[in-house]
Amino acid sequence: MTVKALIKKALNRWGYDLKRIPSTADERDMYVDRFGRESVEAKRFYTISAGGHFEFGGGINHPYWTSIDVDRPWKEGRRFNPSLDIAHDLLSVQPIPVESSSAELVYSGLCIEHITDEAALFMFKEVGRILKKGGIVRIVVPNVSLDYRAFRNNDAYFFSWMPRTTSIEQSFLLHFAAHSSALFKGNSSPGISDAEFRNLFETMTFDDAMNYCTSRCRVEIQKEQRACHINWWTADKLTRFLNDAGFRDIAVSAAGQSVSPVLRNNCHFDNRFIQYMLFVEAVK
Repeated sequence: MTVKALIKKALNRWGYDLKRIPSTADERDMYVDRFGRESVEAKRFYTISAGGHFEFGGGINHPYWTSIDVDRPWKEGRRFNPSLDIAHDLLSVQPIPVESSSAELVYSGLCIEHITDEAALFMFKEVGRILKKGGIVRIVVPNVSLDYRAFRNNDAYFFSWMPRTTSIEQSFLLHFAAHSSALFKGNSSPGISDAEFRNLFETMTFDDAMNYCTSRCRVEIQKEQRACHINWWTADKLTRFLNDAGFRDIAVSAAGQSVSPVLRNNCHFDNRFIQYMLFVEAVK
């Protein structure tokens, strides 16, 4: 067995896959063919992040893409580079500093769970403003419908990133309304107990129960603890918000199944926690 095969086998045992990253030359031909040389050289492809779990730009480092994210200290990984990146805080609910009708593509992965409904709707409207006609936005976000199903089925194994000693109620809460959890240390008010959480879904509609929990989250806390999840998204809710922002051609997708060939490169896109994600695309 070759060294490469041995490495691949070892990685597979730990749940990883060894993939060939397309060369810049391979990618350039496709980008230029689809979008033209000027857009490639001007990097009119944008990733939008909210300062969440990963390094600047959500950990997407592509030579033709411009990252838009919060300029904040990172313990490790790539930091903001003013010559390459755009510093912008989605929680400010201020215009994204990009020219109208100039963007070819926008990709936002693991972002909108970190911002409020108000900020998300404003962001979608801004994306519609900066995209060219026919431009595509791709949103990747935790699919809370899967969390809710696991909660109802008492499937603690779904929340595999949490210690086994954490209750299923608190695991669920921390994944969409972290500030309201009884385990969250940064809030002065008492968190929602397990019994209270279950009672919410017995006495309220799904949307009302979810919104009650996220209403306990605070923007001022989020600005200090960006990794927290403070919002929830289903296919219906995300479609509704994109409709309200002016998008009409909206479709639920899957990892690596973008309508745009350049977004099918899962060495850069759709490659984190995909079993928990919701993938939605919209065309301007």
